[in-house]
Amino acid sequence: MLDRNFGRRSWARAITAIGFACFCYSASAAAAPDSVDVILVQTVAPDPSATDAEESPDPVVALEKQCEAGNADECTRLAYRHHEGDGVPEDDARATPLFARACHLGDMTGCTMAGYAYSEGRGVERSHERAAAYYAFACHGEEATACSNLGLSYIGGDGVAKDPRRAAKLFRQACDLGSISGCANLGASYSLGKGVAPNQRRAARLFERACKADDQHACYNLGVLHRDGLGMPRNYKRALALFEQSCGVDDASACGNLAMLVNDGRGIRRDRQRALQLFDKACGLGEAESCFTLGRAYQTGKGIERDNARAIELLERALALDPETESAADARKALALARGEAA
Repeated sequence: MLDRNFGRRSWARAITAIGFACFCYSASAAAAPDSVDVILVQTVAPDPSATDAEESPDPVVALEKQCEAGNADECTRLAYRHHEGDGVPEDDARATPLFARACHLGDMTGCTMAGYAYSEGRGVERSHERAAAYYAFACHGEEATACSNLGLSYIGGDGVAKDPRRAAKLFRQACDLGSISGCANLGASYSLGKGVAPNQRRAARLFERACKADDQHACYNLGVLHRDGLGMPRNYKRALALFEQSCGVDDASACGNLAMLVNDGRGIRRDRQRALQLFDKACGLGEAESCFTLGRAYQTGKGIERDNARAIELLERALALDPETESAADARKALALARGEAA
């Protein structure tokens, strides 16, 4: 969340809480997808480029025959074909049962993908219980992504009872098995003190590791620690660079945090116009507090030409995006005032 007073409030207040990172599945690969300002990662689909399922040269018909014959790897390859629309129409309703079959035949990537499908409701009715069961089975088979995803299930109580300690152990296991999201999530656990004793230095090391592996959520989290001097000396310039990097790949929280630094001139020359542009970008990406901040700017005419209609639009968007945001009460008051002027 963003500082609702456009930089006048204590800088120690969080813009976006450090959270558990999430990779959102893309057709070609898993890619990084919300106190201390760190974010956790959501469920991740395994990267097909890291499995034998990548770019299978076999015709679909041949894959179907081999899958029917009980070849787990070929079932996974076939499932990816349907999931990605590779040589066949994209069809998760067809892909998910194939991932499940691959799982039952012993392919752990198939198990993780089946869990992901149930978690997201892709081709099947959403079921967090089934998702957690598939993740648990795959994690037992040392599929790193599944361990990280199962940890998130325990964080949110999705299909299992909430258990931050169990989650932290799973994130550690995932990280040890090579899951970058697992390392990022373990870092968030240490930063937030969820399931482990708070340790910002360990968090920083884990975020650094994941950031170097191009996990932009980890880069953002590392920026938060640099900005607030958590586990390291405060370094606004380093925070700026990390927020800029993550904002460049459309991370809404990073754009909002970057806007705050630019607006307040921390680590950089103060630039109100650029700050407003960044708030606008963050708002467009779905960051409610940025919408509120920008709406207030249009309402008051500070740094931008006053535009009451635009202010109303932005304040309404802020409340629609997150009616429980920290600034919700102020947003409602500002919106009532703006509507009164428009009447």
